[in-house]
Amino acid sequence: MTADPMQTDQVARDDAHLRSLGIKPELRRTLGFLSNFAVAFSYISVSTGTFTNQAVAFGVGGPAVFWAWPLVILGQTFVALNFAELSSHFPVAGSIYQWSKRLSHKTLGWFTGWIYFWAGVVTVTAVAATVPLVLSTIQGWDLASPSPLGFLNMWQFVGLLTLLITTLINIEGVRLLALLNNIGVAAEILGMVVFALILLFFANHQSPAVLFDTSYTKDLAGGNYFAVFLVGMFMALFVVYGFDTAGTFGEETVDASRQAPRGVLSAIWLSGIVGAVFLLAVTLSFRDIGKVVETGQAAGFPIADTIKENLTFGLPGGATLGDLYLVMILVAVFVCTLAIQGATTRLMFSMGRDRRLPFGSAWGSVNSTFKTPANAAIAVGVLGALPLIVMGATASIYLAIAATGMIYLSYILCNFGVLIARTKGWPHRGAWFSLGSWGTIINVLALVWGTAMVINIGIWTSPIFGDFGNDLRNLWSNPFINTFLAFGTNSEGKPNILTGLPAWPVFETLVGLVVIVGLVYYLVAQRGREDRVEADIATGEAVIA
Repeated sequence: MTADPMQTDQVARDDAHLRSLGIKPELRRTLGFLSNFAVAFSYISVSTGTFTNQAVAFGVGGPAVFWAWPLVILGQTFVALNFAELSSHFPVAGSIYQWSKRLSHKTLGWFTGWIYFWAGVVTVTAVAATVPLVLSTIQGWDLASPSPLGFLNMWQFVGLLTLLITTLINIEGVRLLALLNNIGVAAEILGMVVFALILLFFANHQSPAVLFDTSYTKDLAGGNYFAVFLVGMFMALFVVYGFDTAGTFGEETVDASRQAPRGVLSAIWLSGIVGAVFLLAVTLSFRDIGKVVETGQAAGFPIADTIKENLTFGLPGGATLGDLYLVMILVAVFVCTLAIQGATTRLMFSMGRDRRLPFGSAWGSVNSTFKTPANAAIAVGVLGALPLIVMGATASIYLAIAATGMIYLSYILCNFGVLIARTKGWPHRGAWFSLGSWGTIINVLALVWGTAMVINIGIWTSPIFGDFGNDLRNLWSNPFINTFLAFGTNSEGKPNILTGLPAWPVFETLVGLVVIVGLVYYLVAQRGREDRVEADIATGEAVIA
């Protein structure tokens, strides 16, 4: 089978662009637009987020919390447009780390990458821990029951098994990763749209006016619906990020300067459309919204409940359409784990290649057989497994709350660095995707939006929320570390909660820990370090060779 001459020529041009950025092409470049888009869509994973988080949003905000979804999509679009332009100029592994490093200052770039890396690791852990949660919903497992390993329960065991499989796939090669992601994304999009249409046509129990009904949670936060809406909106914030993944797979994408920005924007906009249609259909399908609110506040799964309740049409083998929905969710959660680990692996590879992490040469190497950053994939898998083993699955999922805030913080740092570059005249040269004269305006809007959302995530006590509003916020969007952090299990197989810890909110605690450790490491090992440099033809700046 002969290679396509046009693709061969394009790969040569892509590799030449990479060399102009001071990077030696080593990864296998085989992804097209669909695969590049799919891996970013899988990272966002609307079905994973709505299955696990939207329940809390309904419990806090009632049916009117639906409007948080289009609002978050709009706000994140400002960020995505900025990142699309950056990925067109710099379609390289490491995305926001590379962009902020090249366009502002290496110190800012390093902290952007450092914070984003640890957020990625914790997110990998949390999504892997969601796989057994979905399985238990399908099979009726007791997740607290002992596993074959004895010292772990089934929740931990299946989560670790998931990480083992995704690590092996990430090692084997980007083609297999892309194939599985493509299948998963096709199943997720088709499944969510089909289920939404079935619900809209055959299980429509509410008037559209219910989308403006705030009465179901009117007693929260002293009747201040704006306050509870902010809490409910966090659940949409928890889903809509990771679209920069299309850029971080740029070194493995053919015609990356064109396909990466298309992947960034397609991922967020299609996620927005699919998510809006699905949430609309689900909300209108509820038979008893008061019960849904109670289920959401009790950490139940009202979306799964309404689908199983309404889609009872039988399938061969005794299953129902509702059961098929849960299988679709299981596939989506698995490929979400795969995509997030792949993106975090490439960030670790990028920083390791620049010798910006401990033992950087090991993480920055490419396996000669698979042409993948295999060492980095193993490292991310091991790091992701540690919280599951030490603290258990519940604590690992709660840590992802803080990880979400850290990702938004990383986006702010990157956008701030890019804004500085824009004030100095960047971009000096054109790229396939350009914001033109709108670049600075959209950049500022992205910063304003991101800052507001980090404040929203970080607020953990405020008079405007009232006592119950604060309880909800402390429980769901920014819980105290002494309520869930654990070490090992007790005689009943339950986590040993470290109740003696201070009552600190997890977001601020994790950010503080990561920044303090990073600052010490940076001052000791990175500050003043001279990099091997080469002229960057695209920007005129000195970059890593």
